[in-house]
Amino acid sequence: MSKSIEYKDFVSYRAKLHLALDDLKKDKKSAASNRLRAVKKHLDDLESLRNDLNCESIGRLNHLQKMTREVDGILHPSK
Repeated sequence: MSKSIEYKDFVSYRAKLHLALDDLKKDKKSAASNRLRAVKKHLDDLESLRNDLNCESIGRLNHLQKMTREVDGILHPSK
C-alpha cells in the first residue's frame, strides 16, 4: 500500500522553508538554521519511505528537498 505526504504537511514544510529564506535575507542565520533543521528531520524520515510513497508525494518530497538544498546552499556556501 502506498503512503503519502499529506498536503497540509507539505504546505507547512514549504512555509518553514520560505520563512528560512526570509530569515536569511534579514541576516538571521540562527533562525534559518533552526527552521531548516526542523524540516530536514522530517524529510529524512520521508526519504526512507520513498519506495512506498505515491507519485504525487514523491513530487512533493522532491520539491521540498530542492528547497532545502537552496536554503542550505545560502546558509553554508561552498568555498
